[in-house]
Amino acid sequence: MNAMIKLLAGIGVAGLLASGALAQDHNHHHNHANHTTLGAAEVRQDDSIYHLDANWQAHTGQELTLAQLQGQPVVISMIYGSCTTACPVLVNDARRVYEALPAAYQPYVKLVMVSFDEDRDTPAALAEYAAKYNLGDDTWLFLHGEDSDIRAMATMLGVRYRKRPDGDFDHSNLVTVLDTQGRIVQRTEGLNRPVDDAVKALMKVIDDNHLMHH
Repeated sequence: MNAMIKLLAGIGVAGLLASGALAQDHNHHHNHANHTTLGAAEVRQDDSIYHLDANWQAHTGQELTLAQLQGQPVVISMIYGSCTTACPVLVNDARRVYEALPAAYQPYVKLVMVSFDEDRDTPAALAEYAAKYNLGDDTWLFLHGEDSDIRAMATMLGVRYRKRPDGDFDHSNLVTVLDTQGRIVQRTEGLNRPVDDAVKALMKVIDDNHLMHH
């Protein structure tokens, strides 16, 4: 009888894992549809990410440093291109923030997606990704960088991530608003969250810096 109860208990746990209910606690049980979400880390909001002087390659083929984004508010998130679960939602969340802005504010905002995946997300692969999701206009920037620079960026943004044996990543789901100096002014953690706070933060940056041409 005891063995039967143990067996049933084992099936129960396996069933729960399959349903994703215990995915958080049993993160060694992985499949593609079920990566572990990592909570965001604390950040220092007075630090500018533009102090990171790394060179990044954009999906457009250009090379740039983050400091070249100075002077405009930025919506930034970290993703990887082969992710089919959370990342397309994160990209869409950034798009939702942008589309919820009054039209007059939209031209002043840049949407930046930084890849965790140094190996697979080459600039060419990111260009394909942008085309696949119809994000080809110059509002969007998909960035490929070196591992140490990706880590430094993640630390500044409070994004936690780790590479799994299958080559995919567990990561925080975070959309961050930066001011014109690259400082964090607002963060939204989770997927499909309301965009109101991010929109307000962007409008405040644009208004406070008198960026709009009236």
